[in-house]
Amino acid sequence: MLAGRLSMGAQSWGTAARQDADQYFLSNFRPGQYGSNGSQIVYEPRGTSTIHAIASANVPLLIMKLFGFRAMTMQATCDAQMELPNADIMFVLDTTLSMAESNPGDSVSRIAALRSSVQKFYDVMQKSKGSETRLRYGFVPYSSTVNVGTLLKPDWLVSRWTYQSRVAREIEQMPKEAPEFVTVADGDWYTTGGTSTTTQSVIASEKCTATTVLNYTTRQEDLVKNADGTASWVIVHIVNNIERSARLSGGICTVTETTYKDYVKKRKEKKIKNPDAGTTTYENRYWWDYAPIEYSVATLKGADGIGNVAGGEFTAQVANDHQSRTIRWKRDNACIEERQSSLNHDAMTAEPGYDLDVDTIPIAGDARTQWRPALPGLVYSRKQWNMNDIQSDRWGSPTEVLHTYDNYITPSSDAAVRAACPTYARKLATIDATTLSNYLVSLKPAGLTYHDVGFLWGLRLLSPQGLFASENQPPLGSKLARHLIFMTDGQTETHVADYDAYGLSALDRRRTPSGRLPTAAEQNTLVEKRLASLCLVAKAKGITVWVIAFGTSLTPLLDGCAAQGHAFEAKSALELETAFSDIAKRISHLRLVR
Repeated sequence: MLAGRLSMGAQSWGTAARQDADQYFLSNFRPGQYGSNGSQIVYEPRGTSTIHAIASANVPLLIMKLFGFRAMTMQATCDAQMELPNADIMFVLDTTLSMAESNPGDSVSRIAALRSSVQKFYDVMQKSKGSETRLRYGFVPYSSTVNVGTLLKPDWLVSRWTYQSRVAREIEQMPKEAPEFVTVADGDWYTTGGTSTTTQSVIASEKCTATTVLNYTTRQEDLVKNADGTASWVIVHIVNNIERSARLSGGICTVTETTYKDYVKKRKEKKIKNPDAGTTTYENRYWWDYAPIEYSVATLKGADGIGNVAGGEFTAQVANDHQSRTIRWKRDNACIEERQSSLNHDAMTAEPGYDLDVDTIPIAGDARTQWRPALPGLVYSRKQWNMNDIQSDRWGSPTEVLHTYDNYITPSSDAAVRAACPTYARKLATIDATTLSNYLVSLKPAGLTYHDVGFLWGLRLLSPQGLFASENQPPLGSKLARHLIFMTDGQTETHVADYDAYGLSALDRRRTPSGRLPTAAEQNTLVEKRLASLCLVAKAKGITVWVIAFGTSLTPLLDGCAAQGHAFEAKSALELETAFSDIAKRISHLRLVR
């Protein structure tokens, strides 16, 4: 009977569940066993969680046949029930760029498969839930940081913080005298020989690279010079290389390659007299100081009706041409920078850095203990013009003040993966199916894979001792099971040019030695060391950790993070659904109630 109820899961009693129950019954009580005959079992569903069964068989009598009783019908009844204890379930979900891709053989993206699997997990759990059971769900989508700002109290955020930014300085007027002659096109480009072949492909989103510059040789033909100084000619470009461009849209990286072979294109050009010759115009040159700049962020800390941060906005004079830009920080982009870090990277030490401390509540006015709003609109690189052409030797000192009129780049979600802010996290709460569905649809693939910050905030939202202790206690007089389901589709991948939970890593260097530029390999190693220590914190708190490696290998780190026998490797959407279903069944307590 237990086998049938387990097979039933969240579905109605049907053929498949009946077949599993029959098979189990027949393997334990074979037809004709002990001389019996007419053995059968009848099933009766009772509600959504219980199956009632009556098993019977005609059994010959040995002693009683002396008194004229040759056989009798034996009958047994039982109820199999799958019913949950009180449970808090925290989903820590990798929503990095690669989640927009599909696994080999799948017709849906990984993010679509995740949405479907979590929804079905929820259905199993809800149908297994007793009328008095408290079942809550929480969510932490993660990439290079997490979106938890509006779950915090105002005193948990700094009022002022320093960002790698820029300050508007002088405006220089640059004279420009119009030349006597100007060169203009005298027609469109036309092809005279060679071939060009264009192909498109899709590559891993994290590897999306920028457009390459097309190289060519050039010469002039049919040059004609006139006595008045004007001239005409044909400009010739000869191309023998590959032009490569990459476009990131909706998490999908499409690469277009055009191969040129002896490709010749021409255009007529001419030099003419400039009607504005001799006149002088002036252009503004805008100067900046690029440096660590302190800003007031107090306007972002306004409280909502229940005492949490509501977010807000302010203006800063950082846009090109010395214009002001509105810096907005609300629920849809309320990502955070972590509080003060420790270079030991061990959450199990007696006094870890505040960034690895799961439970300590921030102290008002003590910036070491408080979180900081992540504000990519204020952040500027140092000596970097193109996010897709980052040069490690250009960064310079973290405290350098660079006086220049160059407009260096600012991180954004549109510039490859440089400033990703995931969908907002949800605290533990009951949730209905429609709200869950809408939330899952909002999950958006972006950014690289920083496992530690996602797991850390999963613990913070689940812990019964920390920030949300008053909300995370068991119902009065009851027990409570705590589960953390950690799903990732990739190995650790960071980038020093990203704006992440520790600022602009190439310049801020908050969890790497400050005297030199960190490397991606160094950051990857420390992220994994931190994750391993946080997994130990979860076990010490009695939290059951489940791990799913989706479309990637189940590494020793991931396997060791999970409780014994609680790690899964899913190579397809179907295997992901199976893994979530298995977890749901094992969290539910399957038992005979009669």
